[in-house]
Amino acid sequence: MIQEDIIAIFPLPNLVFFPKTNLPLHIFEPRYCEMVKETIQNKQLIGMFLLQPGWQDDYYGNPPVHAVGCAGEMIHFEELSDGKYNIVLRGLYRVRAMGTVQEFPYRKARVEVLPEILNHDSNSKRVVKELLIDFKKLTKENEEIESLNVSNSSDLLEVVNSIASTLSLELDFKLELLQENDVLLRARTVHSLIKKHLSVFDWTRAYIHLRPKDPTQN
Repeated sequence: MIQEDIIAIFPLPNLVFFPKTNLPLHIFEPRYCEMVKETIQNKQLIGMFLLQPGWQDDYYGNPPVHAVGCAGEMIHFEELSDGKYNIVLRGLYRVRAMGTVQEFPYRKARVEVLPEILNHDSNSKRVVKELLIDFKKLTKENEEIESLNVSNSSDLLEVVNSIASTLSLELDFKLELLQENDVLLRARTVHSLIKKHLSVFDWTRAYIHLRPKDPTQN
């Protein structure tokens, strides 16, 4: 794997992108339509970075982004009749921005690729199995959570990143997960969160018989 690269920067205020996940995007701003055109021509990578607080004051400029993001390759694109695009990015690896090399019409930055550290003596297959079992339980309890097509995967990185991407978590928490180099620690953090959600459902079921049939009556 390369150690450094120069990639396009696509900052958003409400999204954290993870390696080995797919991200559909609708591109409508002229500067980012230009980015997509150049990506099609040059096969450059696009880095998704979370905007820092206060971005509203300079959105159409180049407001600051958090240092760690995810570089992705465009695996699908559709050019629309009005010049806009629908694209799909596939996350490749986590990156840290080291400096801007282009500001207009869109940003490009030099980035360093961050390592994914996994101790193979940690029995990652067991961790994957337990994580998927509890995540499946959670999707049954909460229909708003999307199921994942990774049930046959033994890749801990793909499984934990897919789950982290799917869960409705605070952006700061997702960013902390993205910044974590230790894949096993990332997985344990996500699994611990899933277990907490499941315990809430268990507690609710234990006391559901106390709920009045008519909620308007005390």
